[in-house]
Amino acid sequence: MMLVGALAVISTQNSTVNSLAVICQGMAKMNMLPKVFAKTNKHKVPWFGQVFVSVSIFIFAYVSDSSADMISFLILAGSVFWMVSYILAHVDVIVFRKRLPRAPRNFKVPCGLLFPIIGIVGTIYMILNISTDPQERLMLWLLTGCSFLILGIYSAIWIKVKMKMKVFKSVPLENVMAMENDLYYEIRRKRGLWK
Repeated sequence: MMLVGALAVISTQNSTVNSLAVICQGMAKMNMLPKVFAKTNKHKVPWFGQVFVSVSIFIFAYVSDSSADMISFLILAGSVFWMVSYILAHVDVIVFRKRLPRAPRNFKVPCGLLFPIIGIVGTIYMILNISTDPQERLMLWLLTGCSFLILGIYSAIWIKVKMKMKVFKSVPLENVMAMENDLYYEIRRKRGLWK
């Protein structure tokens, strides 16, 4: 049974590293992260993203110093961070459905706004009750808030300086879909809008 548990942990870690590297690769292709994240090796593996994610995991492991309390805190902090991201995804579904009701979709959430609203309320409840210790809960919220503030500042600077776009200006759906095509960046590069 211990072998099964060890293999499950290794499999989960492998999936985490690979999926986060692919997310970083996609963001780099859309000019939301430095281009180095889009680089792949001869097997089409986004190697820089994998190295970056792996090093980040090693840093968290070092910071935890094999302390069960610290590891638990870091896991809870990561959970709050992901839950806030899920809330934003639910809000995106609601906004997308209201603003572009006839846009093509691969999947449409059933029951109208019911499931996104249940998702938002349930996720907020989980964030508010993430820990039974009020001090730990406050530290988790503070860490998550600071992380989102830093990411927000980074995003605003990146969008303004690197992407040469207005920060809170909405982007037409056609442009968002075009961003997935490499030709979009060739055209922007030729116009001096992307380096």
